Amino acid sequence: MEKSKVLDLIESYLQPHQPLDYRLNVSREGVRQDGNWWYIVVQPDRDDVRSLDYSAIMSQTEDELEEKEHLKVLLLPSLPGD
Repeated sequence: MEKSKVLDLIESYLQPHQPLDYRLNVSREGVRQDGNWWYIVVQPDRDDVRSLDYSAIMSQTEDELEEKEHLKVLLLPSLPGD
């Protein structure tokens, strides 16, 4: 699957889970693919939000993508080494 299609799917699955007081944005830069796995950065639009505050949203989105699209993604607050 193409990178742009993967990113579009992630954005569409993340949309229903968006928090009320900030927005989670899918980074289109620094996407990594390792075999069948995609590693994608998701970050809030505010600096005062901790990754712990939205980790459950990322986990739920990952599960839905694997179940419904058979897409293996790991949504991260930042990529290791960045």
